[in-house]
Amino acid sequence: MRSWTLQLGLGEFTSSDQSSGTAIGAAVLAFLCGMRYLSEAGAFVLQLAVFEPAPRYFVGMVWNGVLVATLFVGGVLLLMRKFLGRTLVVVGAALALAASVLANGDIRLYFFAEVDGEPLITSEFAAFLLFAMAVAALVLSVIRSTSDWLEGRRHDGEEPSKQDRLPGW
Repeated sequence: MRSWTLQLGLGEFTSSDQSSGTAIGAAVLAFLCGMRYLSEAGAFVLQLAVFEPAPRYFVGMVWNGVLVATLFVGGVLLLMRKFLGRTLVVVGAALALAASVLANGDIRLYFFAEVDGEPLITSEFAAFLLFAMAVAALVLSVIRSTSDWLEGRRHDGEEPSKQDRLPGW
């Protein structure tokens, strides 16, 4: 790990590569992706309530509900520095990406809601942005700096940050 020190007239600031930035970024992106799938699940619930029950509404509601739960719970646990959170974000993002790539043709109706024959997200730019957010959440949650932050690794002799100090340090 690299570290650097910045001296200003007000004091000295020290930083190391072990920051929470990648984990927080992964958690925020997991929340944003979860919001997208929450809207899909809500659309399936509305279709189930308005139209006659169809298997695709049940499957879509359950699938998107699982993605929402996985991404939201994973994001919260990741912010709490739990390895299970990292695992849930990876699984949720990977499942979301798999559905985005593999759900084509008639099977797409089971994963993504349609209103009046149109998908909820009609813009290609918005669809790409949502896909990129899932990729970024997956990448940020598996990189080494997230793992180091979760494990709380420090250099020999490096003092913990003020937030990580126990009383009496």
